[in-house]
Amino acid sequence: MKKPDGSAERTEPQRIKAYLDAEVDPPFPDLTEYQGMIWRAFLDVGPSMSGAMSEAPLSWAEVDAYARNSPELSEAWEAETLVRMSQEYLSEKAKGAEALTIEPMERGGF
Repeated sequence: MKKPDGSAERTEPQRIKAYLDAEVDPPFPDLTEYQGMIWRAFLDVGPSMSGAMSEAPLSWAEVDAYARNSPELSEAWEAETLVRMSQEYLSEKAKGAEALTIEPMERGGF
């Protein structure tokens, strides 16, 4: 939604808004220290990048550049994990736009 000054207004998804309105933390999973490091790297490099027509998953080049400059990432599978996380992020983001989507934490299998 556009503000009167032309800038975009950030709107939270309904589920997140409900947690924020209730002043309750969303039910995030507990992460080990290492999982937390991978998650922080994912957020640092960015969950996605701008594509030609819309948001796109992180490219290998983008993740490689980040990994080469990161003191924490040293294994090829860690870079592969960041690329996969980006792909899954965009997949879940698209599903989340649907009104009747079941939250990932409620689907089981985790």
